[in-house]
Amino acid sequence: MKVSEFFGFFFRYVRNPSSIGAVCPSSSFLGRKMAAALSGVVGDGDAVAELGAGTGAVTKFILDTPGLNTEKFYCVEFEKRSADILGKKFPKAKIFNDSAENIVEIMSGDAKDLKCVVSSLPLLSLPRQCSSSILSRCEDALPKGGLYVQFTYNLFNPPADKFFKNMKRIKTSYVFFNIPPARVDVYQKQ
Repeated sequence: MKVSEFFGFFFRYVRNPSSIGAVCPSSSFLGRKMAAALSGVVGDGDAVAELGAGTGAVTKFILDTPGLNTEKFYCVEFEKRSADILGKKFPKAKIFNDSAENIVEIMSGDAKDLKCVVSSLPLLSLPRQCSSSILSRCEDALPKGGLYVQFTYNLFNPPADKFFKNMKRIKTSYVFFNIPPARVDVYQKQ
C-alpha cells in the first residue's frame, strides 16, 4: 500500500470512525487468511461478494483465488473515496459505492449464484439494526452450504454469532500480525 493511501485511510477514519472501523488497513496476513476460505469452494459459475472492501487489502487476495470468476465478483464499499480507490486498483471487479444492506439488489441476477460473502464490515461500530439487516440479507441470499467470512477485532466474542439463525461457525482463526490483532470466523449455511 502506498503511503498516501495509508494516510488517506487514516484521515477518513478520523473523520468517521464508525463507518471506517479501523485506524489502518488490514494486513496482508489478514487478507490471505480471509481469502483462503474461498479456495477450493468457489467455481466459475459462483458469485462472490466482498462487503466493506476499504482500499482493497483483502480484495487483492480474493482476486487471486483459483476458480474465481471476476465477472461475478462484487465489491461493496460505503465510503466514496475508498470506493474510488478500489475502482482504480481493481478495474476487473464490480465496485459499488453503496450500503452492504443492498447487496441482493446490487448483485441483481447474479445474487442467485452467490456462494460466498467476505466481510470486513465493522459490525460492532455499526448501529445494531444495520448489522442485523446486513447479516440477515446475506444469510437469506446464500444457498445451503454457502459461506460467510467475517473478521473482527473482538478476539473472544464474534459479533456475527448474535445475528445469524441458520449459519454455523465452522472455523475460527487468529491473525496476530495485524494492527490490531484480528479474529476470522467462517460460517456455513445449514
